[in-house]
Amino acid sequence: MSGRARFAWALVVGLLGHALNRFPVELIPGIDILLGFFLIIPAAPLLGPWCAGLAAGIAMSTTVQMWGHPWSMLGSMMEGVVLGALTRRYWPLQADGLFWLGGIPYLIIVGNHMGVDVTATSTLAIALKQALNSLVPALLTQVVLMTPMARARLWPLLTPTLRTFTLSSAVGSALLVALVLPLLMVGTLEGRARYASERRRMDDQGLSTAHLLAETVDAELSTAQSQTALLASIVTNWWEREGERPPQPQLENLLRDWVYHSAFALNFGIGDSDGNLVAIWPPLGVAAQPMAGANFADRAYFQDVRGKREPVVSGVFAGRGSVTGPVMVAVAPLLRQQRFEGFTLVAINLPRMRAVAQERLAPGQRALLVDPDGNVAFDTGSTPGPEPQSLKGTVLGELLSTLPATGTRTYDTEPKAPPLRRTLEARHLATAPLLQPGWRVLVEHPMRDMDFSVIGTYSALLATLALTLVLAIPITRLLTRMLSRPVEAVSQAAGRMAAGERDVRAFGTRHRAGAIEVEKLGLAFDEMAARLQRHLEEVERVSQAKAAFFSIASHELKTPLATLKLRLQRLRPDTVRQQDLVLMDRQVDRLARLVNQLLDVSELASGRLSLAQVPLELSALVRRVSERRAASAPQHQLKLSLERVDGWWDEPRLEQVVYNLVDNAIRYSPEGGPVEVVLRREGNDALLEVKDRGVGLGPRGGEELFSRALRGSTLSTISRVEGLGVGLYLSREIITRHGGSIHLAAREGGGTCAIVRLPRNDPREA
Repeated sequence: MSGRARFAWALVVGLLGHALNRFPVELIPGIDILLGFFLIIPAAPLLGPWCAGLAAGIAMSTTVQMWGHPWSMLGSMMEGVVLGALTRRYWPLQADGLFWLGGIPYLIIVGNHMGVDVTATSTLAIALKQALNSLVPALLTQVVLMTPMARARLWPLLTPTLRTFTLSSAVGSALLVALVLPLLMVGTLEGRARYASERRRMDDQGLSTAHLLAETVDAELSTAQSQTALLASIVTNWWEREGERPPQPQLENLLRDWVYHSAFALNFGIGDSDGNLVAIWPPLGVAAQPMAGANFADRAYFQDVRGKREPVVSGVFAGRGSVTGPVMVAVAPLLRQQRFEGFTLVAINLPRMRAVAQERLAPGQRALLVDPDGNVAFDTGSTPGPEPQSLKGTVLGELLSTLPATGTRTYDTEPKAPPLRRTLEARHLATAPLLQPGWRVLVEHPMRDMDFSVIGTYSALLATLALTLVLAIPITRLLTRMLSRPVEAVSQAAGRMAAGERDVRAFGTRHRAGAIEVEKLGLAFDEMAARLQRHLEEVERVSQAKAAFFSIASHELKTPLATLKLRLQRLRPDTVRQQDLVLMDRQVDRLARLVNQLLDVSELASGRLSLAQVPLELSALVRRVSERRAASAPQHQLKLSLERVDGWWDEPRLEQVVYNLVDNAIRYSPEGGPVEVVLRREGNDALLEVKDRGVGLGPRGGEELFSRALRGSTLSTISRVEGLGVGLYLSREIITRHGGSIHLAAREGGGTCAIVRLPRNDPREA
C-alpha cells in the first residue's frame, strides 16, 4: 500500500474512531470505555507508526472536550506510533503490553494535572482503565489476524512477524479472549451491582436521616406554637380578670421565666394590635438598645396571624434588633371576645436546631431546612450570613420544584464540567416534608464517596486481568503439551484394543489434564472401553447360561421321549398293559409341562404374559393340585391345613404356582418325608406355606433360586432332580403380577419353607 493510501485510510479510521468515541460505554459512573480504540489498535500494525498516530490523534480529539485536558489525546497518539513500530517485531498484544509498561506511570504522573482531585487509588484505577481500553482491542486484533479469512484478505499488509505464528500463541490468544472477556463482563456487572447496592443504601440512609430530622424540627415547631398559644392564653386570662393589659414590667417578668425554661427559644415577646412590641425578653437588642416599642407590622407573620386568628410559624427572614442573621418565629394571636388585641411570639433558636441536626447526620451528610419560599432556615454545611440564603435560581432550587415531597435524586452541581469532575461533584439528595405546609428537610451527600468506593472492586478486576495477561506465555506452552499427550494416549489405547485387549484404558485411573474437548474424548473412550468389556462379559455369561439351559432342557426332553419310544416298541395289539399306558400318559404330561414352562418363560421375556382374575375359593384349588402331585410320590406324606379363603385370582396360573412349590418340596426331598401345605387368611391377604424336610437352601440362600434356569445344587443327589429349573422363576413372576410376594426360608431342623402372600383383590371390599 502506498503512502498516500495509508494516509487516506488513517483519516478514515480517525474520523470513524472520533464518531465512536462520542458514544462511550459506561462501566461505572465516571469510568468509560471508548470504542474508538477498537479501530485505532487494528490500524497500527496495518498502517504503520505515523499513520496510526495520526488516526489516534483524530479519534481521541474528543477527549479534550469531554475531559477538559489534552493528556489522553497525546498519550493515545504516542501509543499509536509506538504500537505501529513494535508490531514489526511483535504481535499486537505483546507490543501494546510493552507500551503500557511505561504508559501507566505516565498517566499516574499526569493525573494530578487533570483538574480533578482524586485519591491515589482512583488515579491508579483510571490509569489501569486506560490500559484495559487498549489491551482488549489489541487482544481481539491478534485473534482476528490469526483467522484464515483475515489472513487471506490482509496478507499484503501483514509484516513478516504477523505472517507466521505458533500453535501455542494461537491457543494462548484464544484462551485469553475466553478469560478476559468474561472477567471484564463479570467485573463490570459486579461494579454496577455494587454501585446499585451503594445507591440503595445511600437512598435508605438519606431518607431515614431526612425523616428523623423532619420529626425533630416538627417537634420543636409544635412546641414553639404551643408555647406561644399558652402564653397568649395566660395574658388574655389576666386581661379578662383585671380588665386591662398587664403592665410592661409584669410582662417582662413573665417572659423572662419563659425564656429561662425554653431551650428552643431565643426570645419571647408580646405586641399590640398595631404591631408594636409591648414587652420582650431579653429586653436589649444587638446594639444594647431597648427593643420595646419596635414596630413589626411590616412583617409577613404579623399580617398572617392577624388574618388567620390562629397560631402560625413564619418563614425565614433577616433578623433585626435582637437577632442578626436568618430567623423564624412562632406567633399566636391575643383574642378578647373574638377581637384581635395583639400577639405573642417566640424567636426559634435556629443555631441550636442546626446543632441538633448536625448530631443526627452521618459522616459526609449535609442537612438544610427550607421554607415554602425556598429560603434556607439552617444549613449544616455552611455558616449562616446576615441574610437568609435562597435556593431560587440555583440547580438545587430547580430540582426541588420537580422533586416530590418525599424522595431521592442525584444532581450535578457543575453540569457543564468534564465528565469525571461532574461525577465527582455530583450530590445525592433526600427530602422529607414537615407538618408545616411547604416546609422541607433536605439531606445531601456527595456522590464522590459512593462512586469511588466501587473503585476497589474495579481495581481488583483490572489487576486480575493484568495478571492473566502476564501468565499467558507459560500457560500456553503447558497447554500445547496438554493437548498432544491425551491424543497420543487415546491413539495408543485404540491400537491395543484393536489387537484384542479388553481392559485397555486411555487415561486409566490417573487423570491427565488437557483441553476439555480432548479430556471428553479420553473419558468417552474409557467409558466406551469399559462398557464394551462389560458387554462382552455379559454376552459370555448369557452364552454360558444359555448353553447350560439348553443342556438341561435337552436332557429333560430326552428322558420322557426315550421312555415313550421304549414303551411304544413294546406295545403289541395283544400285549397292551395298563401300567405302560399310565407311564406313557405321565411322560406326556411331563413333556407338556416342560413345553408350557418354556412358553411361559418366553412370554415373560416378551411381556405378553397376562392374568385373567376371577372369583376363586383358594383352598379347593390348593387341595386339588397338592393331592394330584402327591399321588405320584407315595413315599412322601402330604399334610394339608387349609382355611377357606376367597379372592380374585387367575386360577390356571395359581395352579402352576402351587404345583411348582409342592413339586419342588417332593423333588428336593429325595429320601422321602412329610410335605406340609398350610393355607390361612391373614388380614386382607392369603398366606400359603409349603414346607419340607429336604436338602434345605445351602450357603447361597433362597434369592438366587428364583433366577431363570438355576437349580439348587446343595447335595450331590440334586444332580438327579428332574426339571428345567424355571419353576420358581415363573412362580415369582406370577405372584408378583398378582401384587403378592414369595420367598424361601430355611426350617429349623432342616428343610425349606416356601411362603407366598397374596392380596385377596376383592373389588367389592375395595
